[in-house]
Amino acid sequence: MALTNRPEQIESHASRYRSEILYNRSRSSDSREEMAMSSLPSFSVRNLGPIEEGMVRLHPLTILIGKNNTGKTYMAQAIYAAYKALERVNGPARPSITKDDSEWLVSHFQDASTLNADLLQGPLSDKADTWIRARLGAAGLELQDRLRIYFDLDDVSELKRWGSKRSFHHFVGFSSLSSSELLFGTSDIHKNHKIRLPKVTAEDMEKTSSRSTFHNIMSLLSDEHPTESANLLRRRRASTALASSLWYDFFLPSIGLDGSAHYLPAGRSGLLEAWTDVVRLRLEHDRDRLALTGREPAALGGIALDFLVQLQELNSPRRRRRYGSPFFGPRRTHQAAAVLKTSDGYLTELISGDVEFARGREKIPSLTYTKGKHSIPVQRASSMVAELAPLLSWIREVLSPGDLLLIDEPEAHMHPEAVLAVARTLVALSRSGVRVLCTTHSAEFLHQVSNLILLSSTLQAQDDAILSIDANQVGVYRFHRPDPESGVHITVETIDPKWGIPEDEYVAVARGLTEETADLVDSLQ
Repeated sequence: MALTNRPEQIESHASRYRSEILYNRSRSSDSREEMAMSSLPSFSVRNLGPIEEGMVRLHPLTILIGKNNTGKTYMAQAIYAAYKALERVNGPARPSITKDDSEWLVSHFQDASTLNADLLQGPLSDKADTWIRARLGAAGLELQDRLRIYFDLDDVSELKRWGSKRSFHHFVGFSSLSSSELLFGTSDIHKNHKIRLPKVTAEDMEKTSSRSTFHNIMSLLSDEHPTESANLLRRRRASTALASSLWYDFFLPSIGLDGSAHYLPAGRSGLLEAWTDVVRLRLEHDRDRLALTGREPAALGGIALDFLVQLQELNSPRRRRRYGSPFFGPRRTHQAAAVLKTSDGYLTELISGDVEFARGREKIPSLTYTKGKHSIPVQRASSMVAELAPLLSWIREVLSPGDLLLIDEPEAHMHPEAVLAVARTLVALSRSGVRVLCTTHSAEFLHQVSNLILLSSTLQAQDDAILSIDANQVGVYRFHRPDPESGVHITVETIDPKWGIPEDEYVAVARGLTEETADLVDSLQ
């Protein structure tokens, strides 16, 4: 329906959104910027919940969009499970370094001419391949366990899409400009081919966060013991230390999966209320066990329980506050810390106060909201404050460059103006080196990110570098059903650096609402 000669208020209603004509013209503009990411970890699923098939590659900022009940949270939790599976992989390295390998390594480390040579091109090549492949296989087994725990299931097969005859699968891969490779998944994929190993030099090992491990390896291999059994034990220990260093310091960074993952689920304000209730219930149980006869403990599982456990760990008195420490570690540079503090500042300004840990009655730990001289439990503050309190706490206490922050519906319970501030915060986080993945239903959120993409191409970006982001640093994935009877498919949304993120669904809803208003106004005349 055309809006010609409609009342001005109808045109005003429509103008809240982008002009559809301008929108379509911009999408068909000259050329689009190509992806320039050197490497992207990828996560593919088949028959996961409502999702029939699809893949998501992690960018510095990854956004999952689509209608309700299309599996965005399923995908986010599957990615989180994969990260946690990698974090838990450990164990001895087999086969162990031989005596000849040991002598070769020591001479290699001590010879200045070979300090920049690739360690894995020599006798250790086959062993390193075996070590990494074994850990990837273990990660696949651990992935199944993590999926079962985070989805709170008895068996991972319960994740299979209803009505589908095919089984559920989840694979983790790696894509570079020149190649792509499957790494691990819920079924074995590494029986017959070698893993592409990163370059590792003696000089690199001395510069990594595990340089103490390097000196430990050297000590174990250099000092000969009178008995062969003792030397064999030393080589086994050196093998385990070397395999762990290859895994954590070189292989995982080479595929973009070296950081820790942190998940902030939807309904954070409600979970904060549950947190204090669970702790209070535990205190009552400890004080008088007989008082709980016939009473069921609070039932929490999956991602919600994982979130509350992390929250409790943050409140531990043994935990050292990050910003008060002069040492940020190899990835926590002072520059990155400054950007994290900027993100912190956006949220502090938004809530017009501060959030901190405190202990209330019966020494029950809680988050408090402070404004001026007044403090109240976060649960008594506005829903916006309660939703943002965990994000603010994670920025201050947990996140480091290289980590992955997954957050469901960051716009929940917020006025559109606050949504824009949260979008700016997440973009600033991604600029600090923290990878961010979020699910959203907010047109305002996407519009703000689009504006920050446009900002990166302007002269103003030099003054607002933290707030600008290149189009190739953002990945947007739409979850949709091709038809009502099919499962959900995941498609990549092409981002136009001269316009931003497509908002077709939101434009269609706005147009329909505007025309409904126009019809109602017509009926009043």
